[in-house]
Amino acid sequence: MSVDTTTDSAAMPRPISRRNLLKTTGAVASTLAASSLSKASPTFAAPAVLQGETINLKYMTWFWYEPGRAEAWRYMVEKFHESQNEIRVEEAGWPFNEFTNNIIVQLQAGQIEGDLIQTTPDLVLRLLRAGQLASVQDVIDDLGITTLSQAHDYITIDGQVHGLDVVTVVFGLLYNQAIFDEANITEMPTTVDEWLDVSRRLTDRPNQFGMHSSHVIAEPESYWFQLQEWAMPYDGVWAEGKTPMVTSEPIVNAVKLFKTMYDDCFPQGSNDATATRQWADQQIAQQLIVSALVNVYKSTAPELYPNIRSYSLPWPSKKSIARIHPITVNANGPQVDASKEFVKFLYTPENYRELLTRQLDVIPAYDVGGLEDYFADLPWLTGFQDINQTTPPDIMGDFIFNNQEFGQIVINRVTEVLTTNRPVEEAMADAQAELEGLAGRLEG
Repeated sequence: MSVDTTTDSAAMPRPISRRNLLKTTGAVASTLAASSLSKASPTFAAPAVLQGETINLKYMTWFWYEPGRAEAWRYMVEKFHESQNEIRVEEAGWPFNEFTNNIIVQLQAGQIEGDLIQTTPDLVLRLLRAGQLASVQDVIDDLGITTLSQAHDYITIDGQVHGLDVVTVVFGLLYNQAIFDEANITEMPTTVDEWLDVSRRLTDRPNQFGMHSSHVIAEPESYWFQLQEWAMPYDGVWAEGKTPMVTSEPIVNAVKLFKTMYDDCFPQGSNDATATRQWADQQIAQQLIVSALVNVYKSTAPELYPNIRSYSLPWPSKKSIARIHPITVNANGPQVDASKEFVKFLYTPENYRELLTRQLDVIPAYDVGGLEDYFADLPWLTGFQDINQTTPPDIMGDFIFNNQEFGQIVINRVTEVLTTNRPVEEAMADAQAELEGLAGRLEG
């Protein structure tokens, strides 16, 4: 089994100039070019700048708090330590729901404390525009990588790439095969109406829930990044350029669907930790979520993992959001060269291949080969292949630079819809006005 990462090359973004970065994000592609790796450096060598003194690097990421992924990264860090004696990587950062906001606070205060900064699709652009990220083009050149995914084009300025993807995830529909079998559901939904009907059939409160999506206001990052995907069944976008689109028909329909699922199928009030436990207890049947969640379940509920499957998205376009997560080097930190050495170590083919498989990821950032048996052994992969990929910048317009501020406004109003039965049109009209005000402040 292989992952289909082909796409229309005409839709690919082009590298942007530093001047144009302030005006547009471009369209982000999430595909793997189908050419071969011309050469690769399989060994690590300590940087010439080192003088025998130990250098400690702070790697700021939420991965340390993510079951499965944390273990994969700790393994790779230890492998890096064993490969040389000069550089040590230290754990730093916060859980996912706190991470981006805390990085932005440090940015606004004038100094980001980490040497290596893990980023999301929107955070990387925010840091790039602020001049915080060092080029890592020399890493790519030293390794001879010629098949770097075109998803990196939107963080490439004047031919210099400013971050390297360490996990690309895409949204799909995960489900528990055992629950479907018990309900005698053998045909997967092919329309949104069928999806809703199956979700209702699989709901038996308070013991079982047909669907789940993050919806707790105290966990804004999870809430917002999952809610964005609900526009995809209706081919919606949340913004076009500087214009919010939350009163458009696709977005209104998306919020109405979310509300109906919440009323009829969600475990209402379940935060991320509770939902993870409910999955493990065989209480949640489905979730519209990124593939990365599978590793969390495999690590925390190994008895559940054999039952996890995915099915093709039940809307005609099959459109779904793919998210690139580049590791970046703090251009204003004291250890730029040493930080690049760690990135170089990660991106040597054998190390990157091991990182990808240990993380249970499925979209390579470049062609490392040797993944066929690995993909064939993932029974839950199918639904993540039959997908038409789009990206956060594609659906957020110029607001991608202020994704958190935009999202906070939206989830506040959607929560009113969920908990007070406020009409969707009325709540989204208020959100539209607030977002237009945000656009005005950002222009100023």
